[in-house]
Amino acid sequence: MLRLGYTEYVAAGGDWGHWVVRELGANPRYANSCKAIHTNMCPSQPPVPESEWTQREKTAQDMTNWWLGKPGHEDHMGYAIEMRTRPQTIGIAFSDNPVGILSFVGEKYHELVDPKFHSLDDSRFVDDVLTTVCLYYFTSPSIMTSMLCYYNNVRHEDYVEFNNKKENFIERPMGFSSYRYDITPTSQRSVKTTGNCQWFRGKLDASLRRLSSVHVS
Repeated sequence: MLRLGYTEYVAAGGDWGHWVVRELGANPRYANSCKAIHTNMCPSQPPVPESEWTQREKTAQDMTNWWLGKPGHEDHMGYAIEMRTRPQTIGIAFSDNPVGILSFVGEKYHELVDPKFHSLDDSRFVDDVLTTVCLYYFTSPSIMTSMLCYYNNVRHEDYVEFNNKKENFIERPMGFSSYRYDITPTSQRSVKTTGNCQWFRGKLDASLRRLSSVHVS
């Protein structure tokens, strides 16, 4: 940003982008330039016993448990296990294979997107998925290099511990959006354990609770 001439900026990111904005918001190196950050992913746990968790916090934990699974039963983590152990093997295999990329990307769209937005009868949804596939396919080997973050960084089961480290606490003003179909639709007090959360938006409704119960069962 400084090279582009922006002496002050804000940053937003979700998923792996969360780790980028966390670095910008926590590292004193960027304190004079990065003025605020926003994310929709913040692995964290409430600062109270589990018996005192709110419905939102219970749902967030249920969603996380559903996604991560237990050792030997990581049904939804196959993609991550492959990328954090053999990124070049799967990455090179996908580089010239648009159908492979489509199946890899489409699986995640199907599992982690509001159901009303992932119908093949929805032309906008189809366009979004195919645009993503094209970005990877026509910029080879970007599908492989995009996997290296899994290989080089903290593993999913260590996310909360990593965020709780003093040096990773976001000091800059932080905003968090809690979306009901994300993996961790957590609470403001939970987010505050890992950063200076000044803005929070989220709504927990019956559909989210139903979704959680279906996932966990």
